[in-house]
Amino acid sequence: MPVIDLARLLVNLSLALDFTRRGLLRHHQRVALVALRLGEAAGMSGDERFDLFKAAIIHDAGAVTWPEKDALEVFDVQQPWDHCHRGYRFVSDVAVLSPAAEIILSHHDRWQGGNPSGNIKAGIPLAARIIHLADRLDVLLNDGEYVLDQKESIIRQVQLLAGKVFDPDLVDIFMQLARAESFWLDITAPCLTENLLELVGEHASTIDLADLISIARLFARVIDAKSPFTHRHSRGVAAVARYLAWRMGMSDEDCLLMEVAGLLHDLGKLTVPEDILEKPGRLTEKEFNRVKQHTYYTYWLLKPFDNQLPVARWAAFHHEKINGQGYPFRLSGSQLCPGARIMAVSDIFTALKEDRPYRSGMAWPEIERIIARQAGQGMLDGDVAGVLINSRRELEEIWGDLVTAGDHCALG
Repeated sequence: MPVIDLARLLVNLSLALDFTRRGLLRHHQRVALVALRLGEAAGMSGDERFDLFKAAIIHDAGAVTWPEKDALEVFDVQQPWDHCHRGYRFVSDVAVLSPAAEIILSHHDRWQGGNPSGNIKAGIPLAARIIHLADRLDVLLNDGEYVLDQKESIIRQVQLLAGKVFDPDLVDIFMQLARAESFWLDITAPCLTENLLELVGEHASTIDLADLISIARLFARVIDAKSPFTHRHSRGVAAVARYLAWRMGMSDEDCLLMEVAGLLHDLGKLTVPEDILEKPGRLTEKEFNRVKQHTYYTYWLLKPFDNQLPVARWAAFHHEKINGQGYPFRLSGSQLCPGARIMAVSDIFTALKEDRPYRSGMAWPEIERIIARQAGQGMLDGDVAGVLINSRRELEEIWGDLVTAGDHCALG
């Protein structure tokens, strides 16, 4: 498998966590950049700073819904720990990210104590103390006001909480860093991503296919937790796509990459409001237009890795149609690779099998009828549809395994 840079992968995937009612906030990138500045000034080693980065760049992974994210935009948020615990559970079993789990768990712990973790003052992990300060600093920033016009007010608010909410030594370090205009400009600059990756620098690491799958499973849990109606959708699509890829003669490595693509195929759904995803009736044209953006964002979040892996195309083209009537790119025929064709069939099968707000999950005869009809109308690849239809026993076993594995795997 081609080499994948872990830092760049996390920086890109973190953008999916940053869509809210106010658009794309780049909150995780900003917090990671400030945290690395603080960590470096506090004397952390390179390895410690890389663990700090891994936690900072996904620290709010447990805040799944838009209302949860809205609550965290209040500076003096009162009960922030539910998302800390969920994020901890999401990350704990991802080996390459496991050092970040305890940091994420405590990243809202207050210096004076009273924390569910029981930690107080220096007993709170240093990286968690750093992220807490960086996180609240970013919340204080007003995107509608020029950043340098805000710095004195923000500095004063942080100072007031030194020794109460924030580590007083870290506040002193922050005060020194905050004297430089560049500290503030870096946070809001168009080159934020480049500045962040430069700070990670030589301590970045590469990952293998097993690590890539585990990270994809982490983000699938975030995606699927957005709605109770999709709580196993990404895992289902991934399992079906991997099976169909094997039946269609793909290599072992490509079958595993198909699983990765399936786990991430709905990454862009984090840009869609829950009230649309959970609407019990037919969507309006405007609502459906919002839904159509999800595959677009899946593609652009994964595209930087397209030269190394075909995952972006396999994942993001699952609503394109052979006859050109899909969305959002209106691809057709030869423009759709075998992986994308497999993903389209896998997604439809899984969606039909699941309960949805407007109907219960369908039985196999109805699913078979719908998929055969769509293949006959030139919407789905006929060969892939045929393999699926002839695999009832195997697919029922796959679905049964997903159910018995326990819904907690997706819901955290």
